[in-house]
Amino acid sequence: MCRVGALRRTPLFRTAGMNWEQARKLLFHKRHGAPLKGPALAPRRDIDELTAVRAASICIASGKGGTGKSVVTASLATLLARSGRTLIVDADMGVGNAHILHNLSPAHSFVDVVEGRLSVREVLVHARPQLDLLAAGSGVSRMAGLSNYEMHLVACGIESLESDYQRVLIDSAAGISMQTVAFAAASDVVLIVTTPDVTALTDAYAFLKVFTQRRADCVPLFVVNRATDETEALAVAERFRAVSRKFLSREPRSIGWIPDDRAVVRSVSAREPVVVAEPESPAAQALQRIALELQQEIAAHHARGLGRQLLRTVGYTPKSA
Repeated sequence: MCRVGALRRTPLFRTAGMNWEQARKLLFHKRHGAPLKGPALAPRRDIDELTAVRAASICIASGKGGTGKSVVTASLATLLARSGRTLIVDADMGVGNAHILHNLSPAHSFVDVVEGRLSVREVLVHARPQLDLLAAGSGVSRMAGLSNYEMHLVACGIESLESDYQRVLIDSAAGISMQTVAFAAASDVVLIVTTPDVTALTDAYAFLKVFTQRRADCVPLFVVNRATDETEALAVAERFRAVSRKFLSREPRSIGWIPDDRAVVRSVSAREPVVVAEPESPAAQALQRIALELQQEIAAHHARGLGRQLLRTVGYTPKSA
């Protein structure tokens, strides 16, 4: 049973007019350095978990496969890890490949979690300094459509360890499945990766349309990958924004572009992020600029907690809670 999920659904948090901050103060009052009196309000481990600082979460998404989403995630995670502990969550549950770009062959994955063999912490693997990975299944079709109970297990597991990190990057599955959109909706920041290809743009728009129906308060970011030059990248970005303005009355914000660079192909073959394999290449330099933009975006958001938000999205309540 997930203690956090059970506590979150107690009547205390449904009291009219009471927000999370007010509830937190009632549960664990730290004003003047002293907790509230009384045994019922004494600090406990589960209360500490509720009030812990959460990692900022960034979902790297795309409308279709083949846009370079995993390549972008691998490099951005590597760059962000240089300034604080970072976690990659491979949310492409059935055909995950985030481990490949870090030259890893994990013995365990989310498959072990949803089948009840291991906890999320037990499937965690170390990728490089200050960077860890939660691997997805590979060739496990049923993982693409997890039940609410299975998503609850994943969410509880992520929540149990995300306070150990400063940032969590979600390498999401392509498309607009409920599972994919749930991870994006639970994230603080969403970065869409598209290419100049018309099918990639069409599918990026489809993802944006579905996502904004779930998160009207969120302004997604996007990057144009594999652009021939800056002129093409800017034209593609403007086309994407214009269509979104016209039909969705929403405008995603561009935070850069990545050139079509053979260094990326070579780095994938070497099973390394391009920012490690060829850090001076045009693609790596572009990714460094995008990482700086992301850091500024993260700083402007309050970290809500990926696991906690997933629990709210899933809406599953254990019978024993």
